[in-house]
Amino acid sequence: MISHDIQYKTIIVKKHKDGCTEIILNQPEKHNALSPLMIEELNDIFDKIGEDKNTKIVIISAIGKSFCAGGDLDWMKNQINSDRKTRIKEASKLARILYKMYNCTKPLIAKVEGNAFGGGIGIISVCDIVIATDNIKMALTETKLGLIPATISPYVMSKIGSNISIELFTSARIFTPQEGKNYGLIKSFVKKNEIENEIKKEIDLFYFNAPGAICASKKLVRDLSVKIDETTINFTIEVLADVWENPEAIEGINAFFDKRKPNWIKEN
Repeated sequence: MISHDIQYKTIIVKKHKDGCTEIILNQPEKHNALSPLMIEELNDIFDKIGEDKNTKIVIISAIGKSFCAGGDLDWMKNQINSDRKTRIKEASKLARILYKMYNCTKPLIAKVEGNAFGGGIGIISVCDIVIATDNIKMALTETKLGLIPATISPYVMSKIGSNISIELFTSARIFTPQEGKNYGLIKSFVKKNEIENEIKKEIDLFYFNAPGAICASKKLVRDLSVKIDETTINFTIEVLADVWENPEAIEGINAFFDKRKPNWIKEN
């Protein structure tokens, strides 16, 4: 059973009496970027949730202006100067937590009240139901840095399909909640003062159903869907490690930290 007093540095865990466990990303000063520590703590809590018979539903939310801004940029910069073995080890961290979340048998609901970029879209994509506020911005911005959305791509593509994925991966453009709903990424979006009621409506539906049958039904869908397996995950890790060796990635990340335009943007 999950304890009420678990202490984490980057997340808050609230265990409600109704069987709902809420995981709150809690590094607003870093826009809830996915640092190695946050990934480690998410791994720990999802292991506990998997063993906790009292948890029937999981909500993922965040504190601050950003739901999740993606990968931690300081961490990304470190990968530029690392050897391939280290890059693969580091890329595996995000890949493994997304895989664990995707295979969680409990229903996952994302409560998105802030902007979501890169890995934040990955978290949204592994959730079963996504409720957002109507003022958020979303984007897959990796190509602006000379990178690719490798480890999140299986889940994003599973949600929105290959055609839309190509467009969003390559353009890196910001898209709206309405577009996210049209793509199948978001179930609904509401005004900020309405999101609690909208989440409650979703949660209440599950309480009428047998928890074991809910988990088995979710697993059934996973088993019958296009497989996202160890082979897929390992491929995305290798591809990301390859990209970190690319001169474009080095230029893109250095340009970001230097607060300048990368060299592929030509002045008129």
